[in-house]
Amino acid sequence: MNSPVDGTQSSIADTFERLLSAEDLDQGFASIERRSSRPPPSGRGVAPSDLGEVRGLFAQLAANHVRQVRDFMLDLRWSEATVDWIGICRPAMRSLRRAAEKLELADLCDALDRFDEALALAQGAGMPTIAGPQRETLLLRYLDLSEVMPQAFALDTDRKQREAIILQSLLLQVPGLKKVAVDKLYAAGVTTLEAMALATPDDIVATTGIEPDVAELIVRRFRAYKDEVRTAVPDATRKHERERLGELATRLRAEHDEHERAAQGWTREAEDRKKELRKAREQTLLEVQVLLARLGEIEQLKELERLPFERKVAHLEAFLAEAHGKYLAQA
Repeated sequence: MNSPVDGTQSSIADTFERLLSAEDLDQGFASIERRSSRPPPSGRGVAPSDLGEVRGLFAQLAANHVRQVRDFMLDLRWSEATVDWIGICRPAMRSLRRAAEKLELADLCDALDRFDEALALAQGAGMPTIAGPQRETLLLRYLDLSEVMPQAFALDTDRKQREAIILQSLLLQVPGLKKVAVDKLYAAGVTTLEAMALATPDDIVATTGIEPDVAELIVRRFRAYKDEVRTAVPDATRKHERERLGELATRLRAEHDEHERAAQGWTREAEDRKKELRKAREQTLLEVQVLLARLGEIEQLKELERLPFERKVAHLEAFLAEAHGKYLAQA
């Protein structure tokens, strides 16, 4: 990962500096300049008539540049995210701010400044996690950003996709929780990670009629997940998640191979062992789904769902082999 001093290798500010220089003007910007019938008031940049097109191109570049910031805000929406995220996010947002200033996007500059102030306050609070007023302020300032440039900062679609997968995968990991009980939770409106993190066993029993002992297990699982999110040290290369996925892939391969060996037997013991291993594979795969959803790898999840089990394992192994270079390149 690049240091905060160096910024990122593909700093968006540097990109736009090249795009706006006489020596290296991108064709898209050049065409905007040629179509402009009025000179820009500052003598450089882009005429107001083409501001919408400029913003669109800027938003496309910014969307990839702030991917880690969206990951951070998703964590913060779900729980009290670790303060270490700020050291990763501030350099990216500062380079974005420089580029926005160069293109005279005043409203975006103002929103970025307010968000940076909120980051600084949270970082200076001296706490390991971002909670209370600092958390609320960051969420509000980020909402301002998403309203100014939704193409780059909006979380709703990404959040809903990830959250639905994580919610269901965590619920299915709870021992003794049947599908009918899951349906009761959804029918009662308990459909977000935040709601599950705040729920008590009594709340769940009162709203769904689920047995108290099962309700207790549900609450424990979601609180454990909240602690996992809150205490994990973030890394721009998502090293923690990738290493954990590697461990799960190894376990899944071993469980699958043993399941296939047990399937060759005809004894009652072999049949019982096969059922035990089938359940173990399913539980491991649920953990894999949670991590892939946290990474935003929705297409990988869709592909896994379509494949038979043997190919699921191979596909996950191939993904991990490619992920190292992919996440380093995005850092």
